[in-house]
Amino acid sequence: MSIAAGVSVANIYYVQPLLRPLATSFAVSDALAGLLPMITMVGYAAGLLLVVPVLERAGLHRLMRWLNAGRLIALALAAFATGYPVFAAASVLLGATSVLAQILMPAAASLVPPEAVGRTTARITAGLFGGIVGARVIAGALDGLLGWRPVYALSALATLVVHLALRRLPEPPLRHALGYRALLRSLLPLLRSERGLRRAALTAAAGFAAFNIFWTAVTLYVTGPTHGWSTTGAGLLGLVGVVGTATVLATGRFLDRGMQRGLAVAAAGVMALGLLIAGLWGLSAGALILGALLLDSGARVSNVANQTHALRQRPEARARLNTLYMTTYFAAGSVGSAAGALLFAHIGWTLTTLAAAALAALGATLAARA
Repeated sequence: MSIAAGVSVANIYYVQPLLRPLATSFAVSDALAGLLPMITMVGYAAGLLLVVPVLERAGLHRLMRWLNAGRLIALALAAFATGYPVFAAASVLLGATSVLAQILMPAAASLVPPEAVGRTTARITAGLFGGIVGARVIAGALDGLLGWRPVYALSALATLVVHLALRRLPEPPLRHALGYRALLRSLLPLLRSERGLRRAALTAAAGFAAFNIFWTAVTLYVTGPTHGWSTTGAGLLGLVGVVGTATVLATGRFLDRGMQRGLAVAAAGVMALGLLIAGLWGLSAGALILGALLLDSGARVSNVANQTHALRQRPEARARLNTLYMTTYFAAGSVGSAAGALLFAHIGWTLTTLAAAALAALGATLAARA
């Protein structure tokens, strides 16, 4: 399940280190190319809102077949796109059909005892963030060797392999008689009734917006005239996420001891520190790497702590809880991706990262008041 989560979520992050080659290929500005991560995340947020609740109606395996078929279509469109509009449309569909990780999360939580929910969430989250790290590195490396189009062809192959591997998973006990429209109508009352869910979602959203501001802007920054890195080098910067993934695995046992709040506060603080280091000393490659490492580690722990808290609110409605949490999370991420490109274009690297640090600090404040 962890590997499947990583393969799925990687699809919305391949584009980040490819912004300059895509801008060149489609003859558009850096600012317009910089909107592609946001466009992909808008699709992902739509999938979270409209598709993930279907788990409680259609079941895991039926839903996986639909999503994987749609993702293969989107990957083919992206790989063969000859213009920006087609690639942008493919990005929306790719985002919407890459929500498998967020279907596996509540499914797995429903297949284990309550005292193991934290560790299970941490393992799948580690796989998910491993996919994010792999996406940046693979996309940057493949672009340097073969161009950006093979990135999407390779992802199509990985999608087929994962689909075959998941066919023997047991069906989680989440299905009930509510119709699709009833499931969607129940989302807003559920959000209103669960204060813990709202606080966890807003805390994580502030941090994820900051995270995406950085990762969109840093690609443009390091491949620009200040540093002059190649696309491959920009992709390799994502390797700092290996440390973050290991950190998530280490925190799983603490989550099952009721330490979500403390971990969420500490993680948001570490994110703010990393952004300050990368922003104020951005001329140093070492400072950029250290800042990215702290930001990535903090973002991973923040997400798994807040998501574990959200999934424990109403066990019988975990798919819908995850829908509400992750829709908020990725909606904020899509805004952060767009803001990263626009802020960098207008106010430069230092002020962009300081704005992101302020958002991370807001997340720490919200977590402390939960």
